[in-house]
Order: sequence, then structure tokens, then C-alpha cells
Amino acid sequence: MGNMQCPPQDAAHLASVARDICPFPNYNPSPLFFNMLSANSSRPLSDHYTAVQSSLTPKQLEDFTLGLKTTFGRGGNVTYGGIGVVALSLAVLFDTLAKQVRGEWVSDSGPIPDLFVKDLYYPPHVYTISRYLRMVPHIANNPTRMKEETERYLKQLMHDMKTLEEDKNKISKDDILGINIMLGEFFQSSLEIHLLRITNSTHVELQKTEGTPIPPTVGTESDTTHVSKSRKRRIPAPERYITFNLNCNPEEASKEFLNDVPKSNDTQAAFAKCQPFNGHIPKTWLHYIARLVWLDVVNNPQLNVDKESMINLREDFDLKANAHRKWNE
Repeated sequence: MGNMQCPPQDAAHLASVARDICPFPNYNPSPLFFNMLSANSSRPLSDHYTAVQSSLTPKQLEDFTLGLKTTFGRGGNVTYGGIGVVALSLAVLFDTLAKQVRGEWVSDSGPIPDLFVKDLYYPPHVYTISRYLRMVPHIANNPTRMKEETERYLKQLMHDMKTLEEDKNKISKDDILGINIMLGEFFQSSLEIHLLRITNSTHVELQKTEGTPIPPTVGTESDTTHVSKSRKRRIPAPERYITFNLNCNPEEASKEFLNDVPKSNDTQAAFAKCQPFNGHIPKTWLHYIARLVWLDVVNNPQLNVDKESMINLREDFDLKANAHRKWNE
């Protein structure tokens, strides 16, 4: 977390108070991103499937189920659908179909809405990942195509990340871009795991055959270093390297924030827990709160993927068994 004395829930509470005054960015990506790419993705996917179906009227649910049967057939089984990138693609598909049956317009191109951190500019890898996730449901049960397309998209994703590496100065200073790049690295690792899983290969074999590079890192050599089993990821000290785009006058907003702190016992308690170390005076309190939230995101423990154990996970997803409407009607 950003401050060992500041639990994430307290940082989030202070951020909610601060955002009522200054609408600084929400640095959290969709929870689907981490939930579906984790080792325990099957339960969150099942819960999401249930929640989406429960939100629909009987007629909408009928159309929703028909859309799934059209994509996956009457068997309703999705190969490796309970884990990793296929699980994430299913979660995206559920949301997309639900919007369509409710009569909402849904784009079939561009970044998948709300999956990454919202920005005016999305780097190339966001588009590559979005295209892949939209395609996966249509090839999930075709082993040959899944292998071919996953290899192709992995190469494209590595190219995207390499291109970003050429502009380290911009990467290391932009708050939202930095997180979206970090999510790209995380997805690339998950895509590698999926390819290893479907080809029954090892991590070492993939590196030899694909020439897998270490993707770009967010920060500089002097940053704090986090090391996982799969690769080294440097996390920058944001007060030195990151520009927080707060969309307001942070000095004036900080004054208003400090005036609001005493108005709520919960806010006072959170503020007391989240004081800077060693009496350090932040640039402004709004910058400091943004920093806490930003660090909680980049230090998400779910980013620490044990690649070797993830490769061995195998779990299909049974759409029919979890359907609210009788599948064979």
C-alpha cells in the first residue's frame, strides 16, 4: 500500500471525500481485471454471471441466453473458461450481451469500456487487448485457432509494449498512463500463461521459442523495486516521478478538504491514520491523497502472479449449469 499506516479502505474513504471537492481520476481499473486473471477466478466469474443474469427481465434473460448459445452451442461449455484470459473474455461478453439485450448501444471496436483506467489517450496495447478479448469467445472451443490467435496477439502485444519503452520519459510521469501500462504488463503475463497452458509448454520453452522480452517498466532505475517469480517490476516513488493530473486548483481544493475533515468522525479517523511519514509536508493534501490511492493500485497483491503454478491450472466454465434460464428451452 502507499503508506503502511494508511489501510486501503481509509485511503479510499479520504479519496471519496476529496473527489467531492476535486474530481481527480479514479486509478482503479475494473475489478474484473484482477478477479478474472487470478488463480481463484472461477468463483468471481460465476458470481458475475449470476449478477448479470439477475439484472435482466425475463425477456432480456431469454435473449441473453440465446446469445450465449449462438456463440458456444447448446453444450454450453467453454474450454479453460474458468481461468485467466478466457474468464476475463467471458466476463466482458456477459456485460456486452446484457447491454445489448437492454437495448443499449455497444461498440464492437476500440477500448473495452471501463476495463482500463479511463483516459483521453489510450496506448496501443489497450486496443490490442480489447480486440483479443472480444475475439476469444468465438474461438475458445477451437484449440487450433486459439493457439494461432494467442501467439499472434502475444507478438503484437510485445510489439506494443516495446514501442512504449521508447518513450520512457512520458511513461514515468503520467499517472494514468503508468497504471494502464502496468495493466498491459499484467495482461501480457496472463496471455503467456494461457499460451503455455494450451500448448502444454513451460515458461522457459516460451522464452526460447518466442524470444519473450522483459516488458517496459513504469519508473526509473532508482525506484523502489518489487521482484516476482516471473519478472522484475519497478514501482516508482510517485512524489518524485509522477505527475498527478487533478483537474482542479489543488491548493484551493486542499483547503476545502481540510475544512471538511472535522465534519465526520470516519473522515477524522482515516485522516489520523494516513498522516505522512516523519512529518513530511506534501505538496498539497490533494496530491498526497491521490498518491495514496495510486500506490494502493500499483501495489495490488494480485499483480504478483506465480507463473509456474498458474500454468498448471485447468478449468472449463459450464454456462449451462450456471444459467438462470433452462438452457434447452
